[in-house]
Amino acid sequence: MSQQSDGNPNAPLPRKSREDSLTWAKQYTSTMAHYAEVEIADDPAPLTNFEDCVGKGDEVADDGRFTLSYATYARLPAQDHIAAVRKLRDALKKHGVDVSDYTEDPDRPGVTLYGKNRAERFLVVADTVKPANTLRLSVRTSCFLPPGVKQQKF
Repeated sequence: MSQQSDGNPNAPLPRKSREDSLTWAKQYTSTMAHYAEVEIADDPAPLTNFEDCVGKGDEVADDGRFTLSYATYARLPAQDHIAAVRKLRDALKKHGVDVSDYTEDPDRPGVTLYGKNRAERFLVVADTVKPANTLRLSVRTSCFLPPGVKQQKF
């Protein structure tokens, strides 16, 4: 998701501050939890990871452009994960997210959902993770340029 989708490394990047990106990610994962009918837990704590954008040729700009990965966690019995993510999947599809991969494993039990909102250019993941009885709800943004910064050209 770091590189420009149109193949032009100098195409204008969308602008958003890290603070605004994090606020959006928190709101979106909260909405995901609502759709799945689960509550976000305090433990494990949410995970915030800002990274430099990396281009197709592995170039990294010096202009402050970044992506954000943000994950929250819900604590519920593993046998309830599949039903929760089915609800989430149905809602996401109605809200512009293309679900590219969806896997249920009733024997484990566990579930994995990967999706992409092509219009707004972000990824979503919902999956069963450790520790036991933990469902992760996460988003990853496209590359943003901070407001007021001149975009570096390649």
